[in-house]
Order: sequence, then structure tokens, then C-alpha cells
Amino acid sequence: MEKVILETHERFVPVSNPFGEKNDDYTIDNVFVFERGKIYGVICEHGGGGESISLLLSNQVPREEEKVYFDNQEVDSFTVGQAGWYMGKSLYSGRLIKREITLRMAMKYAVNRYHKYKSIEEMAEDFVLEPGIWDYGLSRSCHWVKWRASLAIGYASNRIIYCFPWMNTLLFYDCLINSSVFRFFKRFKEEGLIVILPTSRRENVEGVVDEIIQIHCPRFERVVTDNEYFKEHF
Repeated sequence: MEKVILETHERFVPVSNPFGEKNDDYTIDNVFVFERGKIYGVICEHGGGGESISLLLSNQVPREEEKVYFDNQEVDSFTVGQAGWYMGKSLYSGRLIKREITLRMAMKYAVNRYHKYKSIEEMAEDFVLEPGIWDYGLSRSCHWVKWRASLAIGYASNRIIYCFPWMNTLLFYDCLINSSVFRFFKRFKEEGLIVILPTSRRENVEGVVDEIIQIHCPRFERVVTDNEYFKEHF
């Protein structure tokens, strides 16, 4: 698989992100292409469709009319879920009664199933994850540790597409700098992985990404003073 194609259509996509926010993300008819070995910045306002790209390419929300293609071959949600990784999400065990698992459990599962690392100690050393945090879930970890730990688990699980949630400028800066996740991006590119960074401003991603995708959504380009009702009654 050399490229990923996502077709979106007009609808509201329910969002529940690692920051505890619950809202709707508005998508329009569009086609997005992501090539392996590249980092992408997706620019839009909050709720303007950037979060939906990450959610759909990590199988975090049910698809409706959206379609995903790997090298022009349409793939199902399960296949997308095996390739995509939604950054920062808490991890749970059980189907009927969900319980958050610890970082130690998540690392052990990834090591035993995918064999990218020989041990959780090797994995933790690679991503600078101190033993003191291993017995906590991601929801109880500080944000700086959470991003690096999430990246490590996805990488150890052989994921290809790393999908970050939409972040404003403050969150984006803190995520990349304070967690040091940017230090792994060069390796990811060399290994043919894809990183998707939805955010609010081009300045946030310039010099970091290979390509910038600007989402132009009519609903987010309206101006109050252009409205006829406003002109009549103001």
C-alpha cells in the first residue's frame, strides 16, 4: 500500500477526543490523498472537518457514505482499523464492561502480538517511557507522557497511519514540543508511515509537514455583515 484515499461527504460527525471534548465535526464532499512516508498538516477551524479525517482513518467513528481506498482498492472498516491509529485515545479491555488498561498491559499486548520489540523494556527505552508511569492508563497520564506513550503503542502495533486529534495552536505546540513526539517523525517518514496533524493555523505546521491540506468549508467562510437579515436590522 503506497497511498490512502479518503472520500468524505456532507454530514456532521460526532467527536469525542482525548481532551474530553464532545462536539460535532462538519464535513463536506471532498477527496483527500495521503502518501506513505509523508507528514500532513490539515488546516481548518474547530469543527471544520479536520478531526473527522483522523477519526475516519483510524476507524473511530462508523462510516456512512464515506469511502477509504488503499491504492485505489476500497477497504472495509476493519482493514482501516488495522492500519490507522488515533493518537491519545485511552485503551480498554472487555466488550460488555469496559475497563481502561494500564500502559504496562498495552505494551505487553503489543510486544506479544506484533513482535516489533523483544520486550516492553526495549519498547519503553525507545520512546523514553519511565517505569513509574507503566501502571497507569493513558487517561491518568499527563498530556506530555500520553502522546509519547500512545505513539509508542501504535508503532509497536505496526500501525501505518498516525492520526492526531484537531488541536488549536496552544495544544499543538504543547503536544509536539513538551511530549517530544516530533523527534520520532523523521524515523516514521523513513519507514513509510503517515502522520496527520489537524490544527487551526498554517504557521503551526510549516517546517514540520511535507504537505498542507487547507479545508475550505462554506459554513466556515461566512461573514455576519454579508447577511441580508443583518443588513436590514442592524
